[in-house]
Amino acid sequence: MKRLGIFLMLALFLCGCRMQETPVYRVVTGVQVEYRDGADIITRNYTKSASMQSILTYLRILRPYGPAIPTEESSNSCRITLRYSHGPDSVYLQQGKRYLQRDGGDWQAIDNGRANLLYPLLLLLPSDV
Repeated sequence: MKRLGIFLMLALFLCGCRMQETPVYRVVTGVQVEYRDGADIITRNYTKSASMQSILTYLRILRPYGPAIPTEESSNSCRITLRYSHGPDSVYLQQGKRYLQRDGGDWQAIDNGRANLLYPLLLLLPSDV
């Protein structure tokens, strides 16, 4: 009886200690930016950590604050593609300086003042590739 109790405790312990899958972390390995302002097009490709971090910081400070429906066509637009080590790319579309969409989701309103930072950033940050 004592052996059966020890066996059951050992079996319960081993069932709780099954192998867990190692989490897969997605690391940004490249960033592509295509900025259109009327007939002007700026295309940038980044693979260096510092350059990619500048674009990631820009995306973070936009802080979309709510659903929106773009009401007017804007002369400028932007497409930012984040390439990852694992899994699909993320695509951000920015229409004018008021709207942002991620991966085909809903449009979100963004702050006009913060969105103004992208064009000067691209002028100061040439492509790495």
